Amino acid sequence: MRFLAGIDDTDSARGYCTTYLAYRIATDLSPVVRVCAYPRLVRLNPNIPFKTRGNAAVCLTLEGDDPDEAFRALSSKVRALADVEGGANSGLVFLDCASKADAFEDLYQDALSAVVSPQRARSLIRQAGGRTLELGNGMGVVGAAASLGFAGTSDHTYELIAYRRKERWGTRRLVDSSSVKEMDARMFPHTFNSFDYQKRKVLVAPHGPDPVFVGIRGDSPSSVVRAFSMLKYDELLEGHMVYLSNQHTDAHIQRELDWKVYSSGWVDGTVEEVEVGEGGHVYVTFDQSGGRHMLAAYEPTGDLRRSAKLLKRGDTIRAFGGVRRATSRHPKILNMEKLEVKRTRVGGLEAGVYIPSPRANRHLTKPLIRYGLEVYEEAESVEGWLEPSTQLRVHA
Repeated sequence: MRFLAGIDDTDSARGYCTTYLAYRIATDLSPVVRVCAYPRLVRLNPNIPFKTRGNAAVCLTLEGDDPDEAFRALSSKVRALADVEGGANSGLVFLDCASKADAFEDLYQDALSAVVSPQRARSLIRQAGGRTLELGNGMGVVGAAASLGFAGTSDHTYELIAYRRKERWGTRRLVDSSSVKEMDARMFPHTFNSFDYQKRKVLVAPHGPDPVFVGIRGDSPSSVVRAFSMLKYDELLEGHMVYLSNQHTDAHIQRELDWKVYSSGWVDGTVEEVEVGEGGHVYVTFDQSGGRHMLAAYEPTGDLRRSAKLLKRGDTIRAFGGVRRATSRHPKILNMEKLEVKRTRVGGLEAGVYIPSPRANRHLTKPLIRYGLEVYEEAESVEGWLEPSTQLRVHA
């Protein structure tokens, strides 16, 4: 039998990781359930204030003989590896029949760009005959349910995530930067966002106390597995797994904005004024069919801020991003993640697409290199997509 399991919000500010939990399910629970397709790493609306660090859920397609035993085993593993004491509000959604995932597609689409209530998610789970485990306040049930609706037939990428042994959590990651640059030179454009050449900074390694050692993103499982084999590092790792993901697809900004707080999407308009504020942030006043709105490109966005600064009155643009709520000092603002210039005045920006510097890219931001290179067919399983610690090598 095939089952689906969606999991969300098992990490906290002090560590842990939902993808690590998925890896442990794949390696520890094989006597009960077997992961039979690439697990899905599903990023949701990045503008939700009560999100987890990367607002990522995981969906696993599983095979097993007994759905009751499978649900018990999954629940036990979630309880063991969810940091509820640290503030995680975990959710597990389990479907006995994988074909019922279609019922969650609309929920997934809404969770990408809007605010979805737990009540709506729970109602949909009941209608589909699903089972749930909720820990903490249970908010993770939203992301867990939404992850079931992401299909590999939409544009997607792949990420290989390698995990640290627990005794190394919170310590410095020792990745040789020259090996990352060499890998990037040999694998680009099949892997991307690996190294920031402006700041001379490695992008594949995070900095927090979580179990992730490195994450390599690319257009196919074979690309990320090969790229990982090129890295040099000084640490014995626990293992790695490849995920199919909606990362780097702009999936969250496909809808026209309704200007609701925390929503994500796009708006068309004409530039009225460009102002550089405190800290170098750029604020753009623009007209959208007679209504005046404010856009912001903040200093950390690098290339995007520099591009927005060159806009001129009368430029016709499409701005993409998320709506920040109004405060006593500022009106409602669209925090820009991407800018498309449709028509511009002489001396201004050329027509085209402008995005932040790689270091400022959100997980869902689509790199320019991916335009025209979208992926819609799920790749077949490749050797090395899932490796336990006994098979992992240390690179000197």
